[in-house]
Amino acid sequence: MNIPPEVLKLLKEIKFCSLATSYQDQPHVSLMNFTYLPEEGVVILSSRPDTTKVHHIKNNPAAALLLFSPGGEGESPLSCTLYGTAALAEGEKESFYRKAHYQKNHDMSQFILKENVIIIINIKQASLTDLEDRVRTWSESHPEEKEGEGCG
Repeated sequence: MNIPPEVLKLLKEIKFCSLATSYQDQPHVSLMNFTYLPEEGVVILSSRPDTTKVHHIKNNPAAALLLFSPGGEGESPLSCTLYGTAALAEGEKESFYRKAHYQKNHDMSQFILKENVIIIINIKQASLTDLEDRVRTWSESHPEEKEGEGCG
């Protein structure tokens, strides 16, 4: 997906996101540190293997990430929701993603190293909202920007 510049800026500058998963009508939200790999268009997360989020992902790969920036000097606050599919990385890819995630978040080793699993989110849609309640959306199937209600 051709990710818009405002979304890329959030993905590069923000350290934490909220991960939303669901399984059998039981929603779950987790605060997560993350890494965005622009060359692959994926978001990397990590978790202990015995968590609700990992159970949900194994049974329902649909996931959403919420990014928020309070804005800075001369910048408006922005909220971005990314929609996609989640999977647990395995083999060589798992090692590659873990290393990339650790390089960005070396101060969070307790959440990345040890026996934690690596979660990959393949981004399918993005929705960006500002303080004026302007919503702009993008998706893999419709890469052009749309204004209106959002993705979900």
